[in-house]
Amino acid sequence: MEKLNTLLIANRGEIAVRIIKTAKALGIRTIAIYTAADATSKHVLAADEAILLPGDDSTAYINGDEIVRIARSHGVDAIIPGYGFLSENVEFAEAIANAGMVFVGPRSEAIEAFGLKHRAREIATAAGVPIVPGTQGLIVTEEDAVAAAEELGYPVSHFPFSSSLRYTSDNRLLQVMLKATGGGGGMGLMICKNIEEVQQSLAQVRSRGETLFKNAGVFMERYYPESHHIEVQVFGNGLGDAIHIGERECSIQRRHQKVIEECPSPFVERHPGLREKLTSAAVALSKSIRYGSAGTVEYLVDDLSGDFFFLEMNTRLQVEHGITELCYNVDIVKLMLQQADRELCGLGGLSKDYLESWQPSEPSGCAIEARVYAENPARNYSPSPGLLQLVEWKEVDGTRIDTWVGTGTRISTYYDPMIAKVMVHGSNRISSIEKIAKVLSDSTICGPPTNLDFLHSIIQSSQFCDGHTLTNFLNDFEFCPTAIDVISPGLYTTVQDYPGRPSAGRGIPQAGPMDPLAFQVANILAGNPTNTEGLEITLKGPELRFLAPACISICGAPMETALDGVDVPMWTRLYIKAGQVLSIGKLTESGGCRAYLAIRGGFPAIAPYFGSKSTSPLLGLGGYQGRALAPGDMLAIEKLDIATTEPQVSLPKNLRPEYTSHWDIYAMVGPYDEGYIVSEDIEMIYDTLWNVSHNATRGGIRLVGPAPRWAREDGGEGGQHPSNVIEYGYPNGTLNWTGESPCIFPVDAPDLGGFISSTTIVSGNLWRMGQLKSGDTIQYRRVSLEDALRIRTRLEKFLEDVAALVTGQCNPETILPAFPPALPDSTQCGDWGKACILSTTVEGSTDSITFRQGGDDFMLVEFGDGNFNLNHRCRVSALDQAFNQARSSDDSLRQAVYKTTGCCNSLLIHYDGLSLPRETLINVLMTLQKGTSDLRGSKVPSRKFSLPICFESPAQEEAIQRYTETQRPYAPFLPSNMDFVAKINGITYDKLVEIFLSVEFMAICVGFFCGDTICLPVDPRYRITCPKQNPSRVNTPEGSVSWGGSCMNIYPVDSPGGYQMTGQTIPCFDQLGIKPGFSPNRPGLFRDFDQITFYRVGKEELEREMARFRSGCYNFQYEEVMFDMTAHNDLLAQTKEEVAEFKSRQATAQVEMLALEKESMDRWMSEKAQNELPADTISLLKEDPDILTIYAPLDANVWKITVADEDIVSAAQPVAILEAMKMEIAISYSEDQKDGVEKQFKVEKILVQPGDIVRAGDAVAFLRNI
Repeated sequence: MEKLNTLLIANRGEIAVRIIKTAKALGIRTIAIYTAADATSKHVLAADEAILLPGDDSTAYINGDEIVRIARSHGVDAIIPGYGFLSENVEFAEAIANAGMVFVGPRSEAIEAFGLKHRAREIATAAGVPIVPGTQGLIVTEEDAVAAAEELGYPVSHFPFSSSLRYTSDNRLLQVMLKATGGGGGMGLMICKNIEEVQQSLAQVRSRGETLFKNAGVFMERYYPESHHIEVQVFGNGLGDAIHIGERECSIQRRHQKVIEECPSPFVERHPGLREKLTSAAVALSKSIRYGSAGTVEYLVDDLSGDFFFLEMNTRLQVEHGITELCYNVDIVKLMLQQADRELCGLGGLSKDYLESWQPSEPSGCAIEARVYAENPARNYSPSPGLLQLVEWKEVDGTRIDTWVGTGTRISTYYDPMIAKVMVHGSNRISSIEKIAKVLSDSTICGPPTNLDFLHSIIQSSQFCDGHTLTNFLNDFEFCPTAIDVISPGLYTTVQDYPGRPSAGRGIPQAGPMDPLAFQVANILAGNPTNTEGLEITLKGPELRFLAPACISICGAPMETALDGVDVPMWTRLYIKAGQVLSIGKLTESGGCRAYLAIRGGFPAIAPYFGSKSTSPLLGLGGYQGRALAPGDMLAIEKLDIATTEPQVSLPKNLRPEYTSHWDIYAMVGPYDEGYIVSEDIEMIYDTLWNVSHNATRGGIRLVGPAPRWAREDGGEGGQHPSNVIEYGYPNGTLNWTGESPCIFPVDAPDLGGFISSTTIVSGNLWRMGQLKSGDTIQYRRVSLEDALRIRTRLEKFLEDVAALVTGQCNPETILPAFPPALPDSTQCGDWGKACILSTTVEGSTDSITFRQGGDDFMLVEFGDGNFNLNHRCRVSALDQAFNQARSSDDSLRQAVYKTTGCCNSLLIHYDGLSLPRETLINVLMTLQKGTSDLRGSKVPSRKFSLPICFESPAQEEAIQRYTETQRPYAPFLPSNMDFVAKINGITYDKLVEIFLSVEFMAICVGFFCGDTICLPVDPRYRITCPKQNPSRVNTPEGSVSWGGSCMNIYPVDSPGGYQMTGQTIPCFDQLGIKPGFSPNRPGLFRDFDQITFYRVGKEELEREMARFRSGCYNFQYEEVMFDMTAHNDLLAQTKEEVAEFKSRQATAQVEMLALEKESMDRWMSEKAQNELPADTISLLKEDPDILTIYAPLDANVWKITVADEDIVSAAQPVAILEAMKMEIAISYSEDQKDGVEKQFKVEKILVQPGDIVRAGDAVAFLRNI
């Protein structure tokens, strides 16, 4: 290259990546452009520089003026659009030339001439190239169209006479095509088989042409149904010289869009002499207009006669150019850039000799290309946007995959859904077919549906293998995916497997089924291993069309179940035929809320995340797109031979769990009760008949009942409320007290936090927790560890017996039910043990060490007196490291321990209580603890990060505005969280800013949700405190720097939260671990003992940095350091008096601000209480058979109520609008309409009001049948 130094690629996707590859090989600096929706595209990272386009994502790539402006401001020499978008835009090409740059492609005159199809036909005729019989010029009137159709009909001798075909008045077969003259890419054309269709289609094609191409001109051609689409690759130097680089066959098309292409054409290979005719005509056409750069001459070739006709000339690079490159060992993009360089040098183009040196004689071998699309075969191949959760390409010798996607790429609705071009090259056609079949069958793309299986089916078809495919080949090609088509998803249906991901930690929820008992039985009945993924169905089930045979089972709470409208039983193995529709409706009894659908083989196309296919919808992790199912989803399933001789099996009714509206739940005391709750109210917890509130979800089940009295005045350094403690790991199934409000933490709850947990459900009873729903009552029954293990042992024996029953190896009469009717011995005699198992002093230290139980599978090891102390954090870290080393060398420990969760002064151990006795675990930990030295003088490895912070974040301002509109209208922390944090600590706003910019923050625990990083100021003089927002926000912007209790926190993702927002920085979490600084097994950025400092930036700079982060271009800056505990302890000693003085001022300010908060909260709660519906009224309405309930489909705020009590509404009419994660969701009853008549209902009662928080499955309104 002499003049071409900097190249801007005016395109996206795989072609942008492909162009960048060649440009870099030539030493050309590359500039990519992208939109926010395309931030994860590979071309963004591949270029030397990537620029975010302004404006709307859907139109930004075709804003030629803006692209030219960017090019000029960045010293660009040439712009290459490749294909699509602006590649054939005359005005764009001229604007580039007028700006003093080169358009990498033909001159604008050539683009314009061949852009109008009727004009292109005239040029072809003049060059002696045969054209398809058609009209001369454009059609003006409908009469002209009819006359042309009559004239262009085939002679009847061309086809055998058929009564099914339509003929003209002079006995000619009528087959014509109306084309928009400005059209291309298969758009703007319609086939007409009779005069009526001609008359009807003319206006449609005109309208389409005007809309798509700003040209309403239409012409007509004879349509050849038995034909091939063959094209010739040409290249001209703009000086009158041109060459061809062989032909390609592109006959396999759907809706006039190419699907599979070949080089060379098998039809041409069978017709000697045809290649010479096709290529000579193409070269002659190119020379006739002094064509410059790459181009493609497309022909229609009649299968019967071999006659060929010019269709159009594409004045750009073709999508399928890669197979020509493979067969002819040429880089067409390189030639284009060399041509552009010659133009920049003022030489007009490549020399004739150099150009002709690339003229090939014959193709070498065979190349095949298959276009891979994100599209749904079950929905007429409609585009299927979404997140690609796993992308793994199989590559064999001769494979070339041009793609712009990888794991973590999000397919947008704005652009063409092609995600890759799979190409192979072999020595012959048979070899190439074998290779591409292997690549297509063995590649993995998990996420939205793709056409991989469809492509593989075509490649394997006899017609393709024989090389006899016409342009109408796909019209009659039969393909049906082995999958389930989701007609309607039900209220809340998710993919889960067992046991989820218990070993993940760091804020990645365990997930998995809420009721593991029904889930595992369903799998056993379906013939699966018990851990196989299935569907969890909540309250109301989905309607599923099975596109292939399947073996299923449905277990759990009783629900309406029907196959093609005929009732089918639950707890039974069922066989389903292709085409049948399974409908799972509402609960049929009052007890339980969840059922499980197991399918033989599970869902093979769902990607595992941390070893599990389970979904955590609140955080968008795992499962199918990280969410509940939606209409139009497609779930691939395993192929099944429906002719199986397996007997139908069913679980006897006496062995099925009993689902009631009252539940006795067995639990163990702890980890925190004595010393935190007064003794009488510890007993109250177990004497109370607790009500399950309307907030009962996978993330938390809130209970309604009396508030306990607290044994402490406050939470010390954990927070102002006596329910606060410094952060520790939460056991699954624990009863957590957020203030006076009790909440059971199930499988999608946070894994650590700072509120006490008094009671933990034993593992053998977690299935009952999973069936709790709003309105149920529960009573906790205390059991000992020994009884907890007996309960679990009996449950596991029950599952073993059910598996034996299914295989005919067990008599059902010998199977004991999962649970005995009598209360466990420890419950009856009151011998259930204590939360605190052991408390002693660390050997050689004054520090205490305490062991607390958290059910039969969790142990909490706690150091110190419950205050923040980095010395205790060192002890926790040392014990954690020693324990993990012991696990690595001890098989029994490694298999029995799932994970550890380290926090500031505690270590939670999640283990299998059946295989690892608790006493053994304690002995191991005590032995390891004795082996650790005094760490007060140690030096701890640390990484010191420097992050930008913006104190005027528009995203946080928007979140606060939304909070005041939809949650709480007034509070001392509104409208400025920053002002509130400053005032409650007795400092000014500027002093708070100074603290953020001067203090080092140390990560003391990483978890909660998605690697949420909780930090403590290293210098004790700046350990400010503040309460959390009440109620907590439904949405907190990603990267929010916030304060709650004594800790600073960085929210890693958009999520709910209650910490006071004090600024925004770069997010510290990448779900799939593909960005710099992350990895798939560590999607969170920070580790324990990392240090964070901040530097101030403005709004615009933060937005630029956030854009770089989202595109994967941001590199976190940090240095490896050693944190000196000796120096830190010296600082603690030296600053005692300053710290005491600051705490005194702090306490005074807090008394004043907390009084204001109490006054504000009391007033707001009083206002809300006036509009609340009594609980007994709700219960009566629920029992009314004429009452229908509208449920919230997800966790959200109530933004608007759109109807009033007593209104008459239709089933589809929204009654409320919810707001969640920046989305507005209108909710309605949406009952299926019967007999085409829309049903009417009366609004009996609206249960919520604007500002309320609802959870998935909460009742929002009652409707009455009328």
